[in-house]
Amino acid sequence: MMPILNQQHFLAEQFHAKDILVIKANYEAILKIKRWKFIHSLSTLSTTIRMEADNMIHNSFLAFIDSQEVLIAEGYFESDLQN
Repeated sequence: MMPILNQQHFLAEQFHAKDILVIKANYEAILKIKRWKFIHSLSTLSTTIRMEADNMIHNSFLAFIDSQEVLIAEGYFESDLQN
């Protein structure tokens, strides 16, 4: 078992890994928004393509997530025995 005072390196690695995942998610979100803007800027495209782009944005960014699912994913449970 590692001493509590000496876990700074492990915590820094964990933070760095999660930071990379956040940066990747932000980059992918920016690409989706740019793709959506580009599709809507072209007047020659059909309405079906525009609707598909709108659905992509709606499904990606505007999806409802139940608060209980978020709490379970973060490690909180309904029972005190499980916390």
